[in-house]
Amino acid sequence: MESPESSPNGAKPAKGKPLLLLLFFTVFIDLLGFGLIIPVMPTYAQQFQASDFQVGLLIASYSFAQFLFTPFWGRLSDKVGRRPVLLISLLASCVGYIIWGFSTSLLTLFISRLVAGAGNANIAVAQAYVADVTTDETRSKGMGAIFAAFGVGFVLGPAMGGFLTSKALMNAVGLSYFAEHSLQLIGFVAAFFSIVDLVATYFLLPEPEKRSQAGEERYGIGTDFIVQTLQTKKLQTSLAIFFLSTFAFANMEATVVLLTTQKFHFGPVENSYLFTWIGVCICLIQGAHRSTKKYGEKKMINLGTALLTIGLLLTPLAPNVPTLYAVMAVLAVGSGVNTPCNQAMLSKLAPRECVGGVLGVGQSLSTLGRILGPALGGFLFGKYGQFSPYLVGGLAMVVAFMCSLVLPSLQSDATSQLELERQS
Repeated sequence: MESPESSPNGAKPAKGKPLLLLLFFTVFIDLLGFGLIIPVMPTYAQQFQASDFQVGLLIASYSFAQFLFTPFWGRLSDKVGRRPVLLISLLASCVGYIIWGFSTSLLTLFISRLVAGAGNANIAVAQAYVADVTTDETRSKGMGAIFAAFGVGFVLGPAMGGFLTSKALMNAVGLSYFAEHSLQLIGFVAAFFSIVDLVATYFLLPEPEKRSQAGEERYGIGTDFIVQTLQTKKLQTSLAIFFLSTFAFANMEATVVLLTTQKFHFGPVENSYLFTWIGVCICLIQGAHRSTKKYGEKKMINLGTALLTIGLLLTPLAPNVPTLYAVMAVLAVGSGVNTPCNQAMLSKLAPRECVGGVLGVGQSLSTLGRILGPALGGFLFGKYGQFSPYLVGGLAMVVAFMCSLVLPSLQSDATSQLELERQS
């Protein structure tokens, strides 16, 4: 075991807030790159004659790679260490973004998103690291820092993308050459941040002195456990909401740029600002989670799913840009309320000894929604028009809302008494 004073891999020990800050930065970089690229991706893909369906597949490819690599990185980090896996995944992210910058065809864009998605699947490792270096009392705070990084990255990514794709702003600061190649530049900027994170992790982040089996517990679950979890009536409703909500929201993410381009003639700058607005709304609503203590997870999930339903159905009907921003706020608030509350609900319904595994199943269903949502949304948009993806997403959320009405009531002893049982 490494001594607390030194590390054979050369990384200086970091403890407490500095260590969590490094992990925050790692997850922040993941979401920064995602936020930089997602608003401009359809525009770039269409320069290579991509169809609406192919745009949807391109967005889905990133989540598909995450679906495959999240459990792989988590389990591998249990065996070889958190630090080596974080370094490898950060390097993969950097390579993926560089490929984006040099892309000359739709095929290379797909390769870029697959490689970056595989690298950015390191959230499992970051969460496992937090579990290793925190106590039961401080773990919630550590995990909160990880989730905060999601929000900050999703806000600053599109905002930075809006600046980089604005010719007026780039010319004003003397970067005229880059203004003409802004869609490629975004890839190199994301790669730069990944390199900074890689260097900081190499020199400053030590391997935990005691490594748990957090990755195995959450992502090393077998087929029998997955089937057993899906067949447990106490968990089925919450798991269904996980899938449906993510599917519907990802449907919107994949098609809203296509919608705004056709209906309001938005360019990459305007779309980046729209995604920034979505991120800001999601972050702002996090402060309202104190209401969960007063009203309970079930009522908050009722509210979140209802807002998502309304927002999705109204999005293609927005007659002007201000109305569109208002509808996006409804969508974002709905997602910001629903997702964390449903995750809390699932964790409380799960048996204490299986919480990690059950949340892993929920995360897998969520990622599956991020794969199917963009693929189907892009197909529907191209085949049946602007309203069709939002109708399908809205109907999915109607089902999710109905599911939320029959969520089981949480009892104080739920986590200690509930047992996973196969239902006949």
